[in-house]
Amino acid sequence: MKRRHVVLVSYGEPATPDFAAQFGYSFRILQGLTRIIAAIPAPLLPLIAFARARGRRRLWRARGYGSPLEAITAAQATRVRSTLEDMDRGVAWTAHVAYEFRRPLLETVLRGLPPDEPVWIVPMYAADSAFTHALSRQTAARVNDSHPRSAPLHVLSAIDVDHLATVSAQHVLREVSTTAIEASSTALVLSAHGTLIEPSKPIETGLENTERLRRAIEARLTPAFGMVTHGWLNHARGGRWTEPPMDRTLRHVIEAGYRKAIYFPYGFLADNAETQLEGRVIAEGLPQLEIRFVPCLNDSSALAEAVAAQVRNSGTA
Repeated sequence: MKRRHVVLVSYGEPATPDFAAQFGYSFRILQGLTRIIAAIPAPLLPLIAFARARGRRRLWRARGYGSPLEAITAAQATRVRSTLEDMDRGVAWTAHVAYEFRRPLLETVLRGLPPDEPVWIVPMYAADSAFTHALSRQTAARVNDSHPRSAPLHVLSAIDVDHLATVSAQHVLREVSTTAIEASSTALVLSAHGTLIEPSKPIETGLENTERLRRAIEARLTPAFGMVTHGWLNHARGGRWTEPPMDRTLRHVIEAGYRKAIYFPYGFLADNAETQLEGRVIAEGLPQLEIRFVPCLNDSSALAEAVAAQVRNSGTA
């Protein structure tokens, strides 16, 4: 019986504020991601990476923060493998973790797998875009071109919007049910990473896909909360970004008369510095608003089941 492989992929945010780790991560992102839409001269890349790494190290150290993403992704892989084996008794699965911008890199992991054993690559992002699933497709194509395989590499698309919206809404309601919060008098704030409105190069930014997911979650949760709104976690440079930015959204919640809010980062499948730290930093400037931060889906059984179902329904499992 041939073994089958599932590879879970994320950006690979470093777990600690270590400068060398943060610098390498930032440099790879600038090379492999930022330059897709921004014509940054090569000599500037190390300088920008240095500034980003120094800023992250300073912020993380000041907050005593470490990213949980590595441990979460490992737990996700274990749960997905277990779920696949439960779905198909007698089929042997091996789960791997790979990263786009940190070791072990996806390309390295793929080259190390037996060429006669099928592989399913699962980009662990909520929305399909040039910054997410397309990166994994490009890597898989490079590996196929340079190291022909007798068994295929499958790169999955994003989880079906309606299904992910249902899983996400149920997750939020479960989290809220464990608190003394009265949802009907509370605002729900949905958060996602922002993007450029008019990038310098034609590219799939994932904006439409992200907004479809947000609208689907809103439709499911609007009856439960006094107010449902959303905001974007934007960068400061590069052009005009998605609106409204998160600081404006939180001020709008206060102006609408709410003093309690639930903050859910729907645009991410796993917690990281953006989901755990950036929203909190913004919220600290608004002490009149009491916010409960709901974690991402992380290694939940519902997310593992959704991923496993994708693999089984890919037509080749």
